[in-house]
Amino acid sequence: MKKHHISPLRADIALLLVTVIWGGTFPVLKLLVAALPPDYLVGFRFLLAFLVLTPFVKLGQRKLDVRTGFVGVGLGLLLWGGFLSQTIGIQYTTASKAAFITALSVVITPILSTLLLRKRPGNAAILGVVMATMGLGLLTLDFQEPWVLHKGDLWVLVCALLYAMQIIAVDYYGGSLDAVSLTWVELGTVAVVGLGTAAVRTPMPNLNSPGLWGGLLYLAIFATAVAQYLQIRVQPYTTPTRVSLVFSLEPVFASILAFLMLGERLPWINQIGAGFMLAGVVVSELGGRRLT
Repeated sequence: MKKHHISPLRADIALLLVTVIWGGTFPVLKLLVAALPPDYLVGFRFLLAFLVLTPFVKLGQRKLDVRTGFVGVGLGLLLWGGFLSQTIGIQYTTASKAAFITALSVVITPILSTLLLRKRPGNAAILGVVMATMGLGLLTLDFQEPWVLHKGDLWVLVCALLYAMQIIAVDYYGGSLDAVSLTWVELGTVAVVGLGTAAVRTPMPNLNSPGLWGGLLYLAIFATAVAQYLQIRVQPYTTPTRVSLVFSLEPVFASILAFLMLGERLPWINQIGAGFMLAGVVVSELGGRRLT
């Protein structure tokens, strides 16, 4: 079955929707992490997402060939590794440094794209990366603290590298494979590996906490099943560098939603950083037609 072509602008808009959804997960995660250990939280989140997507794989009668299986497992391992390394690292560093280092995938992605895919970013995309990186620093870093690289920072840096590799892998393989089947295998891999390692490390938690299942369903359906499917479906129609730029807006949307839902206000320096990040994406999106 031939796929419908998606314009780069529509692909970026779909990925922007994914980023908004991810930005809205922070209040939910804040609630759930008090009821579930992080490894079980990741495992159950992806297990539910896998189950939600299963009927669509069967009803569509899509063929799950060996190549889809191998690629899906590979994507799942990258995704699980990113989640796990971030969870480990954030225990030994500050939240602001963890957010900044994770979002450094916006810098790592175009470098890997050039080295592995021979896709050199255009001038507009490079300028957008520089602006977004400056904005990330202003948005997330606490400049009153000395910058020293600790063990936790190195773990989170591994997370950023794995996220960048996942973006590169989706760009390379996603366009030639069925998006639903590939997403299904990816989610199942994270669920199996996540719950397997959780069972070895931690006793099974109590699953009767108030609000637990509502939060898990939001994370599973919207922030995982829908978000991962959209990424795999539309990303091949844009570039890895633009994807990483759009995804870098996650802390911006998280801050906006925190203000709307919780009344939290960003200091002025953080607002300037958010503005730089938005400007970086706009420069890459609109300027690319002239500068690339």
